[in-house]
Amino acid sequence: MPATLRTGTALYASALLLDRLLGLLLLPLLTRAIDAHDYGAWTQTAVAAGLLMPVVLLATPTAIVRSFSAAVGTSVRLRFFVRLGGLALLLFLVVAAVVLAWREAFARLVYGESGRAVIVPALLAVLAADAAVDFATAWLRAGGRMGLISAVLAGRSVLRYGVVLWLVGEGGVALADWLGSYAAVQCVLALAVLAITLAVLRRGAEAAVAAAATANLPRLRELLSFCLPLVALALFTSFSATFDRFLLVQLLGLDAVAVYAAAVSLCGVPALFYTVLGFTLFPVLARHWGEGRRDEASRLSTQALLIFAFLCLPVAVLLALTGPALLPLLSTADYRAQPQVFALLGLSVTAFGCYQILLYALLLDGRSRQVLALAVGAAALNAALNLLLAPRWGAAGAAAAAAATHVAMVVWAARLAGRAMPWRLPWARLGRIALHALAAAVPLAAALWPFPATPAVSWPLVSAAVLLGGMLYLALDWGRSGSVARMLLAK
Repeated sequence: MPATLRTGTALYASALLLDRLLGLLLLPLLTRAIDAHDYGAWTQTAVAAGLLMPVVLLATPTAIVRSFSAAVGTSVRLRFFVRLGGLALLLFLVVAAVVLAWREAFARLVYGESGRAVIVPALLAVLAADAAVDFATAWLRAGGRMGLISAVLAGRSVLRYGVVLWLVGEGGVALADWLGSYAAVQCVLALAVLAITLAVLRRGAEAAVAAAATANLPRLRELLSFCLPLVALALFTSFSATFDRFLLVQLLGLDAVAVYAAAVSLCGVPALFYTVLGFTLFPVLARHWGEGRRDEASRLSTQALLIFAFLCLPVAVLLALTGPALLPLLSTADYRAQPQVFALLGLSVTAFGCYQILLYALLLDGRSRQVLALAVGAAALNAALNLLLAPRWGAAGAAAAAAATHVAMVVWAARLAGRAMPWRLPWARLGRIALHALAAAVPLAAALWPFPATPAVSWPLVSAAVLLGGMLYLALDWGRSGSVARMLLAK
């Protein structure tokens, strides 16, 4: 892995790790400070805002990184910053008008009850803040300002969780009484991030004059033509990722969604790895692709996939084994999910991460129609499996649907990636990593026997087993010629 990519990845990883750690620390505080009904509504608020994000931003962050990572004049960047930002603002106003006009129907869809319509304006404010920060960081990402991005994300995480703790206090405060204040603070932060980004873009104006004269200037119509298929892609991908929540809230109510959301949050920790790798990998791949160096892009894609699997699989297995006992410990005794839920969610996160890494090559190769067809097929498969399995097995059925869908997406995306660049999915090396992760989990499985784990688990024994398993995992990898650990440490 190139030094610049490694440095950027490390910086972004540090900020994202801080966010994940704060999220885990907040989980027991939130689940104890507010009742399960409000916690379920809180998670549904985040899910709904994320689902509306592609409509508001029109997938412009991806287009920004793709088109402005190369040498482009600052005047051009500023022009498109204003144009694309104005378009996003207009789309947000349209979305807000539609949602507010049918507020009660929207609340029934998201929360399963029309009484939650009172918090819909706060949901829209959260959406506006998140969209603004994503838009701003896309420009910083295109400029390679990973240090500044990391500082922004770390500051946002600290402020976000600090505000929640301040507003919730020792508990007893209803979600409707504090969500609006939380959203207002996020909007102020978003405006500050936009101002910082604009200042950064203006600062390099004189140095970029020469580049502006020679760069192939993008056109707004071309950018929008690239973005529109991605909007549909993002919507179908979000639909596939969140359909289970909306189905479970209708079938089982907000309390059941709260438990499922807490399990998803815990099992989603390994998502940190593909989020970090993808965030720093895509701009580098875009540069190689633009320069016609597809062999190098292929090599980097393989490295990223192996690194992700190497980091993700042992954590996913760890959470699958300890999740049934760990979740009630982090939250309350009411938050209990079946062991198979954690195992299936771990498989789902791992498969989706592999898909995300493969997706970048497909987007750079202009295969938006094929990618969109993949997303539509995945959404249809996920919906069908959820409708079949969730009514019968609840959360376990929803987790099984997610896992099966994401595995199918990896297989399909791997075939398309092989047509976009000289590349093949490294099945043998991925299988070896999976076997190493399973072998390293043997001490932990023995410590937790009989499975499933109970609240009476000896956590010191579990910690010792995890340490032993980690040492075994590193030893099994280090002894091979294609060691991923040595690849990470190589200069």
